[in-house]
Amino acid sequence: MIGSSSSLPQKPGLAEPAAGQSLRICMIISSYHPIVGGAEKQVAQLAGLMTAQGHKVYILTRRYPGLAASETIDGVEVRRIAIRKPIKGVGFILGAARMVRKLNPDVIHCHSMFSPSLAGALGKRLTGAPLLSKPMCGGEATSIAQKPFGRQRLAYLGRMVDRFPMVSHEIEDELAGFGIPETKLRFIPNGVDGERFRPARTQVEKDTLRLRFGLPSGPLFLFAGRLAAQKRLPLLLEAWSDIRARIPQATLAIAGANRASGSGYQATFGEADEIPAALMQQPGVRMLGHVADMPNLLRAVDVFVLPSAREGLSNALLEACASGLACVTARTGGAMDFVVDGENGMLFDVDDRKALGAALEALAADPDLRGRLGVCALRTVARDYDIRQTARSLLGQYVELGAGARATGAGEA
Repeated sequence: MIGSSSSLPQKPGLAEPAAGQSLRICMIISSYHPIVGGAEKQVAQLAGLMTAQGHKVYILTRRYPGLAASETIDGVEVRRIAIRKPIKGVGFILGAARMVRKLNPDVIHCHSMFSPSLAGALGKRLTGAPLLSKPMCGGEATSIAQKPFGRQRLAYLGRMVDRFPMVSHEIEDELAGFGIPETKLRFIPNGVDGERFRPARTQVEKDTLRLRFGLPSGPLFLFAGRLAAQKRLPLLLEAWSDIRARIPQATLAIAGANRASGSGYQATFGEADEIPAALMQQPGVRMLGHVADMPNLLRAVDVFVLPSAREGLSNALLEACASGLACVTARTGGAMDFVVDGENGMLFDVDDRKALGAALEALAADPDLRGRLGVCALRTVARDYDIRQTARSLLGQYVELGAGARATGAGEA
């Protein structure tokens, strides 16, 4: 593991479900397709892989206005829990726990230590199924600790949760600092589908895709993600004004994530970012809105930029690396586990506008540097961050926690 000093194994557990053994897996997440973000995409990929192997996967999520109470998406059953004011969080926790009891799964896997994990803990009490809680990014445990009775809540989760799959060693350090036993911590990073996300094979392919997206020639940079405060898009736009003045042929494209339900309800989590119009409308900036075809958009551009102040392990960053792009990212989250500055990407300190600008300018001016970093980034993620390895590692944890035995017993009953 490049840049890692952790004693925890990267590929935990050799156990796998027995041939022909089907597990009933219940995943709980605050939002899911058609609401799209990195977490939703990661869960969808994992659920799809597990379903293809014969396992039954249920996704429990919030029912936002305009979305059906239940539907099947790509072979995965999605059950949406109604949320009602003024106690939306409590309603989701209780409703999801009741659904867990009804489904009686072999394992419960929660994505986020917030309400999904509280729902999972209650579901475990009702069913006895083993429980996994995946913190989505660094700072979740700290945020919980700062709330009223937060320390007690963390202690409760520490007792109830059987495994904490962690996507970064930053999260490992945070949980260990709150007293979570090392025996419950497993380093299982997010993965990327290298068959879907790949580099452009030729310059002609790249040029053709630029025409399709209406993007110009010249060095082309991309930001993709939610327009949330933690993503630090204003910082990037401020730095971009300096770059554009010196390299006028460079362009920054901005692709947002779809956070709207069928009725247009915005399922936004975290603090939204108010971005001055002058920054958004400056020369050399293209607003693309939500782009459904991210694999081809990534193949069309030259550099991916992730200026976030806080991340877990960005799916967009992994997709960009798998697409052979040079990447610029802040020293936070899982990026610190695999990006080596100047070797397979470029790093800058959080909120350091000057360092961000220097990295952008170096890449805008040097196509050879872009190419070298992109090749090394692709090699890194192909070796260590394949989505199939992530799915195998998680299935191994399910079985080690007794899900396989539970499934066998249920089948015999």
